[in-house]
Amino acid sequence: MRIFVLPKDFKGSTHHRVTGKDAHYLSRVLRLKEGDSFTGRDVKGSLWNLTLESISKSNCTLTCEPAETEPLALTDALPAFKGPFPEIHLYQAICKGKKMDQIIRQATELGVKRIIPVSSAYCVADFSGKEQEKTTRYQTIVKEALQQSGSPVVTEIASPLSIGQVAQDWAARGTALVFHQVETGKQESLSSILHDSQDSPVALLVGAEGGFSNQEVSLLIEQGFHPVLLKTNILRAETAAIAAVAIVLHLVIDNV
Repeated sequence: MRIFVLPKDFKGSTHHRVTGKDAHYLSRVLRLKEGDSFTGRDVKGSLWNLTLESISKSNCTLTCEPAETEPLALTDALPAFKGPFPEIHLYQAICKGKKMDQIIRQATELGVKRIIPVSSAYCVADFSGKEQEKTTRYQTIVKEALQQSGSPVVTEIASPLSIGQVAQDWAARGTALVFHQVETGKQESLSSILHDSQDSPVALLVGAEGGFSNQEVSLLIEQGFHPVLLKTNILRAETAAIAAVAIVLHLVIDNV
């Protein structure tokens, strides 16, 4: 563990009790002892110096102090890069099986701000009736990825959308990209699209197995999305998503 993600009910108190899986993780998985110090991050992204004050069968009590600059104690090294991180929103068409788990885990490690599952024409997987179950699972994956990577960006999992709802959800708050599998007449280079995007959020819309239909791409272009073709080999959906995020991060950070 590089960092402990504090529960959502933590409100900045000097003492906080953790229960359930969090208590089990600290005392049984990490085998921390009373008096051990480690670093935490709250849901707003702020760092805290934590000390394990007491352990019982069902809970652990933490002493919490804000980390004004650098944390006093680390279980493992935090990333050297301190930001600023581009604010990336990944609209990911729903993939089959554990592919979606993999995308969410790796996108969190890369520092994506928000991940929004999207249903599109070529999606095989279906969230119908399982939204709460899936969201809970994805939030668990995000928390594990944050603790392992030490990312300063606290990734959020949003409620699923249909592809027709994406533009309204994005609300033209910054540059919007749709990654697809064929060239269009409006093709632009990714570097030129992102040249002035370092101070505004960026939306990435990535397809599931089979990508997007021509009708979907045309509609998204009409709604202000820039079409992007990754000039590489044919990529699996889970590879395309992470490649897209990594390339956009690199280009935007280099422009800062």
